[in-house]
Amino acid sequence: MSEHSQWKRMFLGLVLTMFCWAPARAQQEPVAALEGQNPPVLASGSEPGQTTSPQPADSSTNVPSQAQIRPAGRSSPLLSYSSFLRWGPIYVRTMEFLQGYDQIDAAAGSNQGIFNQRSFTSTVLRTDIIYDRQFKQSRLELQYSPRLTIVNGNVGSNYANQNANMNWVRQLSPRWTLAVNPSVTYMKVRQMYGDFFLDASAITGTNVPSSFLDGAGSWLTTTTQVTVAYALSPTSSVSLAPFFGYSHVGGQVNAAQPFSIYQYGGIVRWDKRLSPTKGVNANYYSRIVGDLGNGTLYQSGEIGYDQQFGPSTTVGVSAGLLTGGFASRQWNLSGSVQLSRKFGRSIGTVGYYRGFPLFAETASQGIAQRVDGTYRVDLSQKWYLQVQGGYENSLWSTAKSFSGKYVAAEAGYNLTPGWACLVTYARKIQSGTDSQLLAGTRNFYLVGLRWSARPVQ
Repeated sequence: MSEHSQWKRMFLGLVLTMFCWAPARAQQEPVAALEGQNPPVLASGSEPGQTTSPQPADSSTNVPSQAQIRPAGRSSPLLSYSSFLRWGPIYVRTMEFLQGYDQIDAAAGSNQGIFNQRSFTSTVLRTDIIYDRQFKQSRLELQYSPRLTIVNGNVGSNYANQNANMNWVRQLSPRWTLAVNPSVTYMKVRQMYGDFFLDASAITGTNVPSSFLDGAGSWLTTTTQVTVAYALSPTSSVSLAPFFGYSHVGGQVNAAQPFSIYQYGGIVRWDKRLSPTKGVNANYYSRIVGDLGNGTLYQSGEIGYDQQFGPSTTVGVSAGLLTGGFASRQWNLSGSVQLSRKFGRSIGTVGYYRGFPLFAETASQGIAQRVDGTYRVDLSQKWYLQVQGGYENSLWSTAKSFSGKYVAAEAGYNLTPGWACLVTYARKIQSGTDSQLLAGTRNFYLVGLRWSARPVQ
């Protein structure tokens, strides 16, 4: 069977799986039938085992804080949007036209595939399509983010550069909640045209780091998580979340053969809101990464604390231990520190993560540590400036090591409340022995036009 047919069948299977998960008894009444409760929502975009700070609980609802629907890769809950491109529950949330120019200085042995040239031009058209439907006791949300990539005049094919997510959550009773979150990403070039690079919520202190490492070849990653949550009280809850993931890499930079890797396991989590601005949590996760029935066991336990200081500052801290392997266990510290602060027209965010899984980052076993920071200032109602930077390196893995760092700057002008033009410069440096990644330096220049739907207040 050809690779083209395999990808086509995988995407068809995912779409069928998404619609099969929809509740059989769902009605079309609005979620207001829940008698004033907030709509149940499910967190998406976070790597299984990654600790995030919970949202402040609303005393009027027993829906656990773990159940939150978010835009893919974003930390804030998915809101209602006013979009001129809307057809009932289906609407377009964002559209972008990007024109880029790359300069690449690749190390010997990794200058293959798209990296075998010193420079190239690219055109990217991408959008975010949302299906969001409230039912009587549940909410179903589908996200599809297609992008068309043209490199040196050649149009990407083979269903490349696609991203799809589903979030479904059902209120089984006043205390029990069931949520399902499958997702799939297929990149023809590993994060070559990804977002820069860290999304942060100043309201909840939740950061969602996205992959910034570059590599050649095709990259397919799928993950499905099912969360069963029980509200112990209006301010505390427990949850159990088994998950399964599959990743396939084809046409790597150095390796001779494509390969596949699996991860599966579960997370147990407890959350307690001490007040509307303070909370504590504890979690334990166990996952196996590798071949089915023959992988490496990872276990981690962490406790966390988050607090919001007034309307402008949020801090979250978690710490614990992580172990990997069976015969010869390797122990390491795990945890995170997150800080977000607003001051005037500016907002700054920094996040440090230790024990970051490599499954979604490099489709390999092992863990890494990572630090990201971002700063944005609105110079006026029209002009804004944003600077970001980060560093990541492997703490330990089964065979390979790597490190990567980046800095990016973006200047934009708001043409209207929805439309903005922008200019971006980014510089990345990567090194190490991991065959999945480009070793060398990349300078990236971009100009673009972006439209975003306005959230409904």
